[in-house]
Amino acid sequence: MALAPGTKLGPYVILSPLGAGGMGEVYRARDTSLGRDVAVKVLASFVALDPERLRRFEHEARAAASLNHPNILAVHQMGTYEGAPYLVSELLEGGTLRDLLAHGPIPVRKMIDYGVQIARGLAAAHEKGITHRDLKPENLFVTRDGRVKILDFGLAKLTQHQTISDQNAPTISAETEPGVVMGTVGYMAPEQVRGSAVDYRADVFAFGATLYEMLTGKRAFQKPTSAETMSAILNEDPQGISQIMPSIPPALQRVVHRCLEKNPEQRFQSASDLAFALEALSDSSGHPGSTIVQLGVSRASVWALTALVLLLVVASIAWWFLRAPRTASAPSLTLTRLTSDSGLTTDPAFSSDGKLLAYASDRAGEGNLDIYVRQVGGGEPLRLTRGPGDKHEPTFSSDGTTIAFRSEQEGGAGIYVVSALGGTPRRIVPKGDQPQFSPDGNWLTYSLQMGSCFSARNLCRIYIVPSGGGEPRQLRPDFAAVLYAVWSPGGKHLLFLGSPDEKLPYEQGFDWYVTPLDSGPAIKTGALEATRKAKLSSTWGPESGAPPWILAAPAWHPQGDALIFSAQSGDSVNLWRIGISAKTWKVNGTPQRLTSGTAKEEAPSAAFGGRGRA
Repeated sequence: MALAPGTKLGPYVILSPLGAGGMGEVYRARDTSLGRDVAVKVLASFVALDPERLRRFEHEARAAASLNHPNILAVHQMGTYEGAPYLVSELLEGGTLRDLLAHGPIPVRKMIDYGVQIARGLAAAHEKGITHRDLKPENLFVTRDGRVKILDFGLAKLTQHQTISDQNAPTISAETEPGVVMGTVGYMAPEQVRGSAVDYRADVFAFGATLYEMLTGKRAFQKPTSAETMSAILNEDPQGISQIMPSIPPALQRVVHRCLEKNPEQRFQSASDLAFALEALSDSSGHPGSTIVQLGVSRASVWALTALVLLLVVASIAWWFLRAPRTASAPSLTLTRLTSDSGLTTDPAFSSDGKLLAYASDRAGEGNLDIYVRQVGGGEPLRLTRGPGDKHEPTFSSDGTTIAFRSEQEGGAGIYVVSALGGTPRRIVPKGDQPQFSPDGNWLTYSLQMGSCFSARNLCRIYIVPSGGGEPRQLRPDFAAVLYAVWSPGGKHLLFLGSPDEKLPYEQGFDWYVTPLDSGPAIKTGALEATRKAKLSSTWGPESGAPPWILAAPAWHPQGDALIFSAQSGDSVNLWRIGISAKTWKVNGTPQRLTSGTAKEEAPSAAFGGRGRA
């Protein structure tokens, strides 16, 4: 139905036509009751002439009107005019994403910004049980101030009785010749093509196809005919983004290709997770998708309030390095709460830029710990693991794309790796704990401990395994015991606590050593002797059955000139710093205390990223 200027639809007066699409024609109108301009969409005749479709239109229109989100077109009212149903919505100034793509690919930073907005809008709709089913550049509107709005939410259902040929003409403007069909078919998920049940993950696939086009300027699935296009969606992967645009960051490519997985179970499992992944890329320092390096991660006591202790540690160390007070007195601290999960929250690990936090939590309330990752600045955490059995000790890989962790799942215990953006965890070794990536990300160290490492022989060992999986290699099998291994900043050596003497008791032989990865003798650092002279532990002695200061794996300061470690001092456990050269392995100066007042039962630990950030 064509409406002439001046036509009145209740309080709305038609001013001028704005355009036409697959579901009808759109007009600029004046809302005389509120004194504002609005958009009026008069739906196509096939809706009005089909009672079942008309009923569903009313249902879907109410659902769309219930969505109140800055990235979703606001629907004000619905009605009928001479038998034709219409919708009144906010009036947008700008153009569709299809209009922008006519000029070529979208710059990466702007594409990530648009992508985050779209994902947030999808997440809001999905939370209300509403799936778009026809997400594509034509249904994404970019306002003049850069706000992205998702159009026609809920109306896609109305076309499901159409044949493919029925959808062609009205879906996209007439200028797009045979490509018209691709405007709908080219963004369908495989389950839509098969006619299977569709849920919110179909929107994730369509979003992935849209992101692909935004990055490359080409459609992910485009063949001469609709049948060939649908076959490609079912059976072919799109051309690799790097083959078209080599400069696109690999992390961003992985996000897009994961959205385009054929199996819905292998895609992002929610639009919220997808928004998190894109936000993480936008927050990376320098270039989107830049690498994330973590140079030290340690294990914390499961039953302690580790998160609060670590926060105290982070604030203390940051204060100390900024002010550079080389004294043993503890500074005043300001605590900032990073998580609000219910239940136990433990084992925190930071990315090198300090913007991402991985941790173990019973956030889901399922009675076991799972691994989560979140932005330190806020937002919802992304759940990386599921299933029975506790998971502990997450640690980032050198490029920030992978997290290793320890699982206690019965029948599936061991060291696992999982994408930092989510996915299916993969087991690397069947036993072990305290995983730690080498600085270049090519290796993982882990420990095997059976009972107390300080009271029986040959029960504590460190192994090295390729981070992609392979045959583990034992570190220093010539030592009676090896534990708490820490990579050197250059990644060519490992610092460890060990006893080369086969004769017990161990307390006569434990000390810190450094060993090259290839071959060569282990070098005694003298760090333990320095801490003994500083009398950090008033209870140290043969009867204690433990070394005097190491209560958790230490961490290198990013400058490579000091170790941060846990030590008992009097009746409390604190963090200390000791200078040590990563070139000569000699101790410099005496230990200096960084924290004060920690309960004796706690075992605080430290993790550092690049450039001095905790």
